[in-house]
Amino acid sequence: MLTGYRVLGFDLETTGFSHRSDRIVQFAFIGSDVDGSHINLQSLVNPRVRIPAETTKVHGITDDDVREASDFSQHIAEISSIMEDSVIVGHNVLQFDWRFLEMECMRAGVETPRPRAIIDTLVLARRLRIPGRHTLGHLCHRFGIAMERSHQADVDAGATLLLLWRIMQAYPSKFRGSVDDLLDSFSD
Repeated sequence: MLTGYRVLGFDLETTGFSHRSDRIVQFAFIGSDVDGSHINLQSLVNPRVRIPAETTKVHGITDDDVREASDFSQHIAEISSIMEDSVIVGHNVLQFDWRFLEMECMRAGVETPRPRAIIDTLVLARRLRIPGRHTLGHLCHRFGIAMERSHQADVDAGATLLLLWRIMQAYPSKFRGSVDDLLDSFSD
């Protein structure tokens, strides 16, 4: 189903939960290109606002960590290039990460990247009625994926990509056909 596409696990860490008022502090794209070569694009981002202490407790990123980092607008060209015509895989990507990306692009005055498809493993888990909680950590545990540093963009992006593969293996009849067929079968 995914052969012939650049497939990228995608995750963001942010200053909070509101895409309107909070900002990105870290991004990661982990996966493979059409030819099978490995892709690992990640960076800290200076949000140009303070990172709340309660948020730092979640992802461990402090104001000092991002002080010398570039702001998001300086990463958008590379992000757009890598996302163009890619299959993006994320956990809660549609309701969280994608909204932050759209807002940061709007702030930078650029168009939001246009991937070939976005696959949200949270949506898949709910639609497939996978038993148990549907957090990334719980699903990774259920499918035997080790996560030593959760809430770091690179770890979460890689784990989400592995989670998709494991879900595809566990439910093979749901993953026949094309990427478009998959998206159609799980759309609202």
